[in-house]
Amino acid sequence: MPAGLLSGIRVLDLGSGISAPWCAKILADYGAEVIKVEPPGSGDAARRMGPFAGDDPDPEKSLTFLYLNTNKKGVTLDPSSATGRKLLGRLLADADVVVENNAPAQAIKLGLDYLSLSADHPHLVVTSITPFGQTGPYRDFQATDIVTYAMSGLMYHSGDSDKEPLRNVLDQSFYVAGANAAAATQVALFARLNNGEGQHVDVSAAECLGAHLVQ
Repeated sequence: MPAGLLSGIRVLDLGSGISAPWCAKILADYGAEVIKVEPPGSGDAARRMGPFAGDDPDPEKSLTFLYLNTNKKGVTLDPSSATGRKLLGRLLADADVVVENNAPAQAIKLGLDYLSLSADHPHLVVTSITPFGQTGPYRDFQATDIVTYAMSGLMYHSGDSDKEPLRNVLDQSFYVAGANAAAATQVALFARLNNGEGQHVDVSAAECLGAHLVQ
């Protein structure tokens, strides 16, 4: 198999659910070495998302999880513990990219925010995907797909004009956010070729969908 565009790039997938794992999967498909980091015990939230193979709700049989995490290696650690933090530090030393989708306050609490990570690893590109971005009055709000879809304004175009708005199928806002995050991450890596410095890629799911609005 020929080398991919991102061969030689190491990515730590510290996300859960859809947006961050989808971003990291795209990077993996372009040839990056992606290490999926899950918390012990519970694992990624996507493991509890259906559909399940054989209609058996087992964390090892979630088709959503399996789809989002192909081409990745895996490890479990708890970044809130001393041992987990030490292990994470060893992974960060050789990483080029961190992808995460924690709420900003939670990222700070775990030491996974850009300021904390870049203090010891200034070369890192840290990609953070949240419903409403890292700044503004909604920065700490959590949201399901239907909320980000509605808040983006895109739901205004769905359904019949004389009826209530409709949400499109699947968690589109999180997939769109992940795809945008993957593209922006590659731009940040390209910039690092010129200046040798990492940067923070701030991705808002609602803003990504809002960019799809057309007249």
